[in-house]
Amino acid sequence: MLNKILEHKTEELPSLERFKILGAKVVDEMKQPLIVSMNIRNLKYFNEIYGTDKGDWLISRMVDYFCRNNKTTITGTMSYADHLLILCETGYATEKEVISYYESIADDFVAEVSRLYDRAKVHVEIGLYMMQPGDSFIYAQDNARYARRSMKGSYATTVAFYSEEVRRKSVKKASVIPNFERAMSEDAIQIYLQPKYSVKNDKIVGAEALSRFHDENGEIISPALYVPILEQAGIVSRLDYKVLAKTVKLLAKWKRDGKELFPVSVNLSREDLADKRFIDSLDSLVEDSGVDKKYIEFELTESVLVQDLEDIIEQLQKLRKLGYRVALDDFGSGYNSLYVLGQIPANVIKFDRGFVLHSINNKMGETILKNLVDTFKEISFEVLCEGVETEMEKEKIVDCGCDVIQGYLYDKPLNVIEFENKYVYS
Repeated sequence: MLNKILEHKTEELPSLERFKILGAKVVDEMKQPLIVSMNIRNLKYFNEIYGTDKGDWLISRMVDYFCRNNKTTITGTMSYADHLLILCETGYATEKEVISYYESIADDFVAEVSRLYDRAKVHVEIGLYMMQPGDSFIYAQDNARYARRSMKGSYATTVAFYSEEVRRKSVKKASVIPNFERAMSEDAIQIYLQPKYSVKNDKIVGAEALSRFHDENGEIISPALYVPILEQAGIVSRLDYKVLAKTVKLLAKWKRDGKELFPVSVNLSREDLADKRFIDSLDSLVEDSGVDKKYIEFELTESVLVQDLEDIIEQLQKLRKLGYRVALDDFGSGYNSLYVLGQIPANVIKFDRGFVLHSINNKMGETILKNLVDTFKEISFEVLCEGVETEMEKEKIVDCGCDVIQGYLYDKPLNVIEFENKYVYS
């Protein structure tokens, strides 16, 4: 192996430009050069809980583990505040061996952080690209980033190699905003409704309104793909308002037709709550419709609560005072729920499917779930379990005390016509 360009533990990492120059000088002499692109997920939440000084320590330890103490490192750089790029020499290691090596480093790193700071669960994302003869440094970096970004939203995977499928998906991500703008201009944002069922009465007691729009080929784009992109671009409020407007219009129509109404939930994002005027605009929309506000429920995920908690609580209290329902979605999905739960003015707690499935797979988990449900009910929260798909899951969830279920066991999200035919005008 070449002598490391980084020889001393105390040496500063080179700048991004210097990294490119140093790497270009040696890459042709290397045996299987590898570009590593990595960052820490939940860093903002870690900073919120422990402060930026501890956040700086966390980044420093990441550099130590993955770059300075990495036996394969040639050089590395911090391309952004929390994004580490590394040039490594893998010798004759196989792809499987390289993945195993980085998973091992990641396990050790996360174990140390968890031991010292157990209130904020951190997770690393590591994208790998094995350079080929003739590859430019920029091309290799882009491919490593493609691999890293392919893991967004997944806690099950830590390390991923670049593939053409990864690049294809990245290109699809790039098409999201143009397709969204087209759908908005053509009023082509659709809502789908998924029912919420009472297991006691075996009847629908609510629904969740979900957005959908199509790509240039007429295929539905997954919300799991477009919602994070619209959030990052700062334009998700336009989608949220459009979904609310269509939902309110639908409820008003059912009311005119003399149909029994039930609460329909729509999602709120951090961007919505950060804009002090947003609640006033949505309240005006509902007021003008004549729909009782008790039939509108706003859902927010735990990830919304990791920053500016006091301001968010103030906005949620305003919603409650205006007469709307508030639900905390994805409870148990990885954030420190109990840390903030007592402060959030919510009506409903929605248990995350992953948390529920993990809990009902063993006796201890079932006991924890049952006690949580009992506690929430005792302090007047309504409890809903989402993502229920089988009768066995339903039976165990009911045994734990959950009264309301949302999931494919009862029904998938349906377009408006299908939903009305089945649940409103039947």
